[in-house]
Amino acid sequence: MDVRTPILTAILATMTLTMVSHAAPEEPAFAVVDLHVDVPWQVHFKGRDPKLLEGHATTANLRTGAYGGLVFPIYLPDYLNKTGPRIEDADAILLTIENIIGTAGVFLPPGKPAETGKVNSFISIEGAGAFASDITQIDRFIARGVRLIGPVHAHNNRLASSATGDDSDFGFTEVGFQFVERVYKAGALIDVSHLSDKAFFELVPIAKKYNAPIVATHSNSRKIANHPRNLTDDELKVIGETGGVAGLNFHTPFVVTKRSATMDDVIKQVEHMVKVAGIDHVAIGSDFDGGIKPAEGLEDASMLPSLARRLRKRGMSEEDVLKIFSLNALRVLGYRNPAQLQAQVDEALSTKHP
Repeated sequence: MDVRTPILTAILATMTLTMVSHAAPEEPAFAVVDLHVDVPWQVHFKGRDPKLLEGHATTANLRTGAYGGLVFPIYLPDYLNKTGPRIEDADAILLTIENIIGTAGVFLPPGKPAETGKVNSFISIEGAGAFASDITQIDRFIARGVRLIGPVHAHNNRLASSATGDDSDFGFTEVGFQFVERVYKAGALIDVSHLSDKAFFELVPIAKKYNAPIVATHSNSRKIANHPRNLTDDELKVIGETGGVAGLNFHTPFVVTKRSATMDDVIKQVEHMVKVAGIDHVAIGSDFDGGIKPAEGLEDASMLPSLARRLRKRGMSEEDVLKIFSLNALRVLGYRNPAQLQAQVDEALSTKHP
């Protein structure tokens, strides 16, 4: 069953035709859909202008970089408040995202049909521990367009253990299991990018029960760069088997260890991730504006065409470049579980034929 929504299918078609028609003969035809760009954190917590005139992902850089889609994370820092982040913090950051979309002048609101020259907006949550106090509250965020939800960030919380938490890798808590079940039932997806290894593998049977792809929005290969935030080969294989994606992260410590990262190092990550997970299961998850040190040659969002050209020169087909840069990400962003799709079909039929 094709689990793309009609709107995502339209976005895919519009973006693909636009980029192919405008590409020079010697240029790869592609558009970028980036699974993780932290501009909401910069605007909400760091005082950046919502017009996005500075940083890695300025409006000018997005245009030059051929961006057609971007995921705005509702990042809930572990350090918020004396007792940690609260659900009302997520509400406030969502308002900031809506302000960015309305102010910057290049974004379309979530769910809107694609337009030439505009960047489609998607929303995620990074570090959802606050929802342990009332997991039912996640429903209204999903209803407002949240597509990807990461239970943890840098530290363990009341939902699950983090890849960079303390030594107690306990996996999911009881309320954490209830939370991920609720997310899948509502039609959104769990983002495993910051999950511990134990939590990752505890999630697998739950995801399979809902026929849901496993997504790591901004994580690389641990075999190439040995960092706990990266994915093991076994995890990359599972992502491929479930139809998910791993988003290529440009932050130096996740690209290579003990030295500055270069474009060549990023390409090694791409090639290994494709070899292990498959060409249909690698995407872009830059982590731009997330306080990162980008790899040399990928200093900001305007540099994505350089990576596309390098991959083509190394023999990657234009079709495969397009998969990595947008189509794979759009597939998972358009996911709905089969029960949801059937309900939508039934509702449409009943409306047309009472």
